Amino acid sequence: MKTSKWLMRKIKGINRQRMQKTIDIIATNSKKSKPYIYFDLFRNFLTRGIGYTDYFRGNYIELTKDEKKTFVTVKSFHNLLAYLNNPQYEIILHDKLLFNRFFAAYLKRDYLDLTRCSYEEYENFVTKHPTFFAKNPTGEGGHGVSKITTQNKNIKKIYQSLKENNQFLLEEAIIQSDDVNEINPNVVNSWRVVTLYKDGRVTIIGNAFRINQDDSEVIGCTNDLYFSLNEDGTIGTNVIDDYGHIYEEHPLTKKKFKDVKIKNVSEALLMCQKAAQELPQVRYIGWDIAFSKKGPVIVEGNEYPGYGILQFYLLKNSRTGHLKEIADVLKDEMQNIKL
Repeated sequence: MKTSKWLMRKIKGINRQRMQKTIDIIATNSKKSKPYIYFDLFRNFLTRGIGYTDYFRGNYIELTKDEKKTFVTVKSFHNLLAYLNNPQYEIILHDKLLFNRFFAAYLKRDYLDLTRCSYEEYENFVTKHPTFFAKNPTGEGGHGVSKITTQNKNIKKIYQSLKENNQFLLEEAIIQSDDVNEINPNVVNSWRVVTLYKDGRVTIIGNAFRINQDDSEVIGCTNDLYFSLNEDGTIGTNVIDDYGHIYEEHPLTKKKFKDVKIKNVSEALLMCQKAAQELPQVRYIGWDIAFSKKGPVIVEGNEYPGYGILQFYLLKNSRTGHLKEIADVLKDEMQNIKL
C-alpha cells in the first residue's frame, strides 16, 4: 500500500469523539488554546505524517524539532515495516493457525484446528478442556476471541456456532500465575515484547504490559492500563491508561503497583529472542506473552508490533521516541529506510 493511501485510510478511520477528548486533555495539560492545538496537529500531520494519537502520546506540542525526529509516526511506521518485514513470511504471524503450528514449542498448551480436525477430535478436545478459548485466526486486538465453557451444554451446537463465527482455533485456557492474578485475575493479561533482528542477533527494544482495568474475560484494546517491566519483574515506569492518567493501584483489586513483582521475566525475554531467531525474514515483531502456572508462554506474534504505548511520554517521562530505539540497533542501515 502506498504511503498516501495509508494516510488517507487513517484520516477516514478517525474516531472523532476520541480525538476531541484527547485534544481536551492536551489543552488542559499544555495550557494552549484548542485552535492552536488543531493548527499544530494539522501542521505536524502534513509535515510528519502523524495522527492525533501520535501527537498526544509523544507530547509533540512541547517537543523540539530534533526530539520529534526520534519518534515513530504513522507514516514512518509503515515504511519501517515495509523495509524490515518480508510480506511473504508475515502470514505466519497474521494467521494464528499457521502461527501455532510454526511456534508450537513455545505455546505450552493444547490447541485444535477446526479446519483440519474431525468432529470426534473436537469432542475429545472439549472433553479434556471443558473451558477453552475460541479465536478467529485472523482477528486482531482481541476481536473474535471468546471464552467457552461446555459443561452442561450442547457441544454440537457450540461446534456449529464456532464454525459459523469463523472461530476455527481452539486453545486450552491459560491458567495465569498467582503474581499476575493479584493484579487482575479475571483475564489473561498480556505482555508485549518487541524484538528487532539484525545480523543474526535479536535485541529487545521495548516492552509494555497491558492489564485490564475491569472484570472482562477477554483482554481488549481499550480500558487498559500499561507499564513496562524490569528484568527482575518489577515495574520500571509509570502505570498509565490511554489518556495518560497515572495509577498507583489497580482500580479493581487495589493491588499497589509498587509492590508488583512478576516471576520469570528474564526467562520470557530469552524465549522471545529465541522465537525471533526462528523467523529472521520478519525482523520487527511484537510478541504477546502470558505468565502462566507453567511459566511464560507465547500467546501470539504480531507482524504489526505497535509503537504507540512504547513511546508514550508519560510512561517513561521521556522526550525521545521508539525510532531512536530502532536506530540504535540498525545504525547505518537506517539510511536505507525512507522515513
